[in-house]
Amino acid sequence: MIKDLLSKMISKNVLSLILTLISLNVIAQKTDYSIDKLESKLDSLILNVMESDHIPGATFIIVKDGKTILKKGYGYTSLGKNAKLVSPDSTIFRIGSITKTFTVTALLQLKDKDKINLDTDVNTYLKTVKVPANYKKPVTPFHLMTHSAGFDELRGRVVYKQNKQISQNTFLKNKLVRLREPGVVSAYSTFGIALAGLLVEDISGLSLEAFMNKNIWTPLDMSMTSIEIPKDQENYLSIGYEYENGINKPQPWEWYHTYPASSINSTATDMAKYMQMHLNLGTFNNHKILNKATALSMQQQQLSVLPQVDGFAFGLYEKNHFGLKTYNHGGDMLGYSTFMTLVPEKNMGIFVANHHEGTNLRKKVVETILEHFAKNPEIIYNPNRIKTNVNKFAGNYRWMSTCKTCPKNRHEQTYSLTANDDNTLSGFNRTFYQIEPLLFKSYDGKRTMGFIKNEKGDVVYMSLGNINAFEKVN
Repeated sequence: MIKDLLSKMISKNVLSLILTLISLNVIAQKTDYSIDKLESKLDSLILNVMESDHIPGATFIIVKDGKTILKKGYGYTSLGKNAKLVSPDSTIFRIGSITKTFTVTALLQLKDKDKINLDTDVNTYLKTVKVPANYKKPVTPFHLMTHSAGFDELRGRVVYKQNKQISQNTFLKNKLVRLREPGVVSAYSTFGIALAGLLVEDISGLSLEAFMNKNIWTPLDMSMTSIEIPKDQENYLSIGYEYENGINKPQPWEWYHTYPASSINSTATDMAKYMQMHLNLGTFNNHKILNKATALSMQQQQLSVLPQVDGFAFGLYEKNHFGLKTYNHGGDMLGYSTFMTLVPEKNMGIFVANHHEGTNLRKKVVETILEHFAKNPEIIYNPNRIKTNVNKFAGNYRWMSTCKTCPKNRHEQTYSLTANDDNTLSGFNRTFYQIEPLLFKSYDGKRTMGFIKNEKGDVVYMSLGNINAFEKVN
């Protein structure tokens, strides 16, 4: 990786020195020795993964109890002679789908101002686009924020030239394809959150960026956060890279028609302020962004196939790490990976960003931090199980956040669950035992699986938690 970052003329000894010193790009507030120990672990992890995966740059920040306890930058914002060190304070990364949490926050601000009711048909508020009424139950803001509106996940949302980007209302017309009754199951949905953004625009009369700037970013002093990067901040942008054929190649900028779901750019330090606001239940530095109860709704399960299965809060999804309940969102864009985690019981938030789409570095960083702060690691145990026939659960399942009405892809992946002779299920590289009629647990204790039946008693949906929702295809 470093060879991509610097001149090929640099000797191996110098490269080794740079690997050692690269983490000097540090701004950290250390409270005790345990933070020093965590910092050392993270340095080793991040530098090793960056080297092995040829990642040019990365950053993270940890906030806890109202303070930043550690923030660091590694590597470079871009490659070549004008390369700059990554700074958590000033380097701008594209945060991808973490944008969705901002859109939900904006929509909830309208709820706090009594400008929208979360259980009212969205067509009541929409001015330019209407949701088709081909199901008896209408789509509501609640459904949009829990990814349960039942829209198809159509393709064609991205272009690579700004002048090819079209307005939200133009794009969404005839593209709100409904597949199921709303409120039944959460299936991660770009189109639901895009419609939430259009609601904000139609109700407020402002563009989504103008609304967020006025009501979220400016009050939180998030001066390095935007959808359209100001000219005077362009030099702080980290260029997106993907490693192809032994070379880190710069990637084109992605312009999304569904920008409320994908398009915010920010720094680690700005994201820390956003996380602190949520952890403080709606306020930061005497600025009230959300009512307390409303902020809490983004850190409480709102919908799941079963209460025991990790589901969705408003805009964030649940996950258990080392016995800690976390509320999360990741982001992927061409050239970038990000992740944000809130841990209410520890009053802690974590944000990670790095180059390369879809990397595991961000999740490894989060897991290392959570393991450090967890007092009681997850206990793997096997409670009493029931032993009924599980054949009805066996079959092939398809991840629900793909396009169902698009031309069929012959290589579309399905996942199999197999019924075993001992009435367990095998699939997803695990074996699951039944603890309730529709609830299963893996023997390694890391997965809880729940099912939904239709009115006929047939199994139709399965979830492994949060975004991992599947429909039974046979």
